[in-house]
Amino acid sequence: MKAGPKAAVDATALPFRPRSTVESERFLAFADKFLRVPKGTGAKGKLNLRDWQVDVAEDVLDSGARTVGIMFPRGQGKTTLNAAIALYRFFTGGEGANVVVVAVDERQAGLAFNAARRMVELNEDLSSRCQVFKDKLVIPTTDSVFSCLPASPAALEGLDYVLALVDEAGVVNRDVFEVVQLAQGKREKSVLVAIGTPGPNLDDQVLLSLRDYHRDNPDDRTLLFREFSAAGFEHHPVDCTHCWELANPALDDFLHRDALVALLPPKTREATFRRARLCQLATDTEGSFLPEGVWADLSTGAAIPLGSDVIVSLDGSFSDDTTALLLATVDEAPHLDVLGVWERPAGDDSYRVPIAEVEDRIRRACKDYKVLEIVADPFRWTRTLQVLEAERLPVVEFPHSPSRLTAATTDLYSACVNGNLSHSGDERLAAHIAAAVVAEDARGYRLAKRSRSRTAKKIDLAACAVMAHSRATWRATNKPRRRTVAVGRY
Repeated sequence: MKAGPKAAVDATALPFRPRSTVESERFLAFADKFLRVPKGTGAKGKLNLRDWQVDVAEDVLDSGARTVGIMFPRGQGKTTLNAAIALYRFFTGGEGANVVVVAVDERQAGLAFNAARRMVELNEDLSSRCQVFKDKLVIPTTDSVFSCLPASPAALEGLDYVLALVDEAGVVNRDVFEVVQLAQGKREKSVLVAIGTPGPNLDDQVLLSLRDYHRDNPDDRTLLFREFSAAGFEHHPVDCTHCWELANPALDDFLHRDALVALLPPKTREATFRRARLCQLATDTEGSFLPEGVWADLSTGAAIPLGSDVIVSLDGSFSDDTTALLLATVDEAPHLDVLGVWERPAGDDSYRVPIAEVEDRIRRACKDYKVLEIVADPFRWTRTLQVLEAERLPVVEFPHSPSRLTAATTDLYSACVNGNLSHSGDERLAAHIAAAVVAEDARGYRLAKRSRSRTAKKIDLAACAVMAHSRATWRATNKPRRRTVAVGRY
C-alpha cells in the first residue's frame, strides 16, 4: 500500500439494482455480483453461498433482532461469511453506514477485516468506490467507515454502527462486548453479531451467556441465537460420523474430513477436540497434559551418556516452589533426563533455594557433557544467567511469552504422542509430567498446575521439558554452517 493521501474515488452509484426488498435476497444478489473468495479453497473464484450460510444471513439481515449469536465449530469459514455480510451493509447501507469488527485482540479482528479488504481489491466496482487503508475502508461519498478496532473498552466508547461483528465471542472480554452492545440505539436499524466457538472457560463467556438467555427466553425477538453443534451427543465416541456431520455444515465441502481425522485424540485432548470441533461443552478443559500411558511408553530406562551434546534447561524459584534442571540430547527426537531437583521441605517456611548449589550443578554438567545451551526464563534468575554468561557458558534466555509457550507446548505434546521423544524413566520427571495440565486462554496454551495451592503437585520438570525439547529440536534441525574458504589459483 503506497503512503500518502488516497486518490479520489468513483462518485457514481454502485451498479446494483436488485428488485427484491428482502435484505437477505439483496445480499445474495450483492455477493453474486461483486464478491470473490478471498483465500483458501476456491480462492479468487466466485463466492457461492451455501444454504446454511444463507440461513445465517437471514438471521442477521431479516429478523429485526438487535443481537444475533452464532456458534460454530472451527473451520466453517466464518471469517469469509462475516466479511461478506459486512461489505454488503457497508456498501448498501446509505449515509454513514459504519461497520466495526472487534475481537479478543487486534490480530483476530484483523482476520475478518483483511478478508473484506481482499474482497474489495478483487472487484473493480468496489475498489474504485472505496479507499483502502491499513486498518479501515472508507467510502468518501457516504462517509462510511469499515474499521478494525482494538479490544479495549475505553477505545470503543462512542461507537455508531449499522453492523458490529464481535468475533471469537467465546473468549472475548465481557466488558468489551457490553460496550459494543450498549452503543446500539442511535440507529433505527443496527445489528450486533456475536460469533465464534465456545471458549475454554465455560463458567463465564459471552457466547454461552447469549445461548443460555435465548434458551430461557425464546419469545424475546431482540436476540436470536443459532448454533451448529453436536450438543446432546457427548456420550457418542469422539470420531462419531453422525456428530461430525451434525456440527460441521462445511464438512466435505471446504472443511476437509482428513484434517479432522488428523486431529483426533490422543493427538489433541478429547475435551478440547469436542469443544472446538463439535461444540460439545466437555467439562474437562484442563485435563492432564498427556493421555494416560503415553509418558510411560516413552521410557527407555537409560541415562544420557557422558560427553553427549545436550541442552540444560532451568526452571527455578526463590523459596516456595521447586527448582529443577533437566538434560535433553540435541536430536530431532531428544532423550530427556533429570539433572537436579531442589524442593522446599514440607513445613519449612524458612527454606530458600541454594542458588550457589544450582549454579555449581550447571558448571559440573558443562564438564560432564558438551552443553550447547543453558536455557531458562530470565524471570527471578537473571543474576545466575549473568554469572554463567560471564564465565563464557552458553546461556540462552527463553522468555515465557504466550506465543513462544504455545508453540513449544504444542510441539512437546506432538512429540510425546507421536513417539518422537524418549526419557530415562526418572520418577520425579514422570510425577511432574503427570501433575501438569494445559491451561488455555485467548493468548494460547501453557502448562499449569491443577491449583494454586502451595501443596499442589509440582510441574517444574515439565516446564523444563517444554524449553529443553524446543531448543534441542531447533538445534538439531538448524546446525550452524561451516564456513568455506575459496582458494584461488595463482
